[in-house]
Amino acid sequence: MISKWNLRALAAAVVLSAGFSSQASAEVAAGVLARGQTLSVGIPRGKGDPVVYDATGAEFTTTTGSPRTFIGGAANIDGPGPQVDVTSMDLFMAATAAGSYTNIRARVQFWDTYVQASSPVFSNAAGTVIEADFGPLEAVANTVYTLTINLPAPLRLNSLNAKGFTVSFQGDTGAGLATADALTTALSINGAQNVGTSAVNSGNGFYRNVGNQTTFNFQSTDLRTFTGITDARASIVLRGNATVPVSLQAFDVE
Repeated sequence: MISKWNLRALAAAVVLSAGFSSQASAEVAAGVLARGQTLSVGIPRGKGDPVVYDATGAEFTTTTGSPRTFIGGAANIDGPGPQVDVTSMDLFMAATAAGSYTNIRARVQFWDTYVQASSPVFSNAAGTVIEADFGPLEAVANTVYTLTINLPAPLRLNSLNAKGFTVSFQGDTGAGLATADALTTALSINGAQNVGTSAVNSGNGFYRNVGNQTTFNFQSTDLRTFTGITDARASIVLRGNATVPVSLQAFDVE
């Protein structure tokens, strides 16, 4: 038998779920970005694994909101599963201002659990923060650069749906590596995804570190959309094996 208290809790949960999408705050998108060069680190594995998630669209832009040094999204990965091993990825770094960098560092954290109504929205980190140095770059303003990371060992995600990711870039202009709004993750707009779907806000939304947090995680109120755009999402491409079976467990029989 359901108690009055449980009925109230259930009703509150329904109301929260029904009004949840209204928590996204709309921002103004910057202009469309030009495409720059591709940089790569690591050794590709064999002939290369297939793309299992591709959040790019017809165009790239950035948010004009600040800070924008940590940008996140959540992926519904394409494949039979039930698990996926990620072996390489493309990140899309937008330079919002010109800069001369002696080194560019990309940092990525993956998460096995994403719940849009929770604060924070991500939990169960999948591995530790991935860091990759790409060397010097003469960045051109309003340009997006593709940064390819070939992982030395596969990153296991324990299911295909609602896999969180957060990306942050650092640049060194002579005083050491530091985050700054001038280097941020490009956001895809004006076109359907090629592979998989975004799990954020029915495919329209991204997260930025509104409170200037550096935890690679976000509060539910950090969810953002763009005014007049209905398909914005954090850009990333993942390659790997999305046909990984659950590992068999060994049992002793007396």
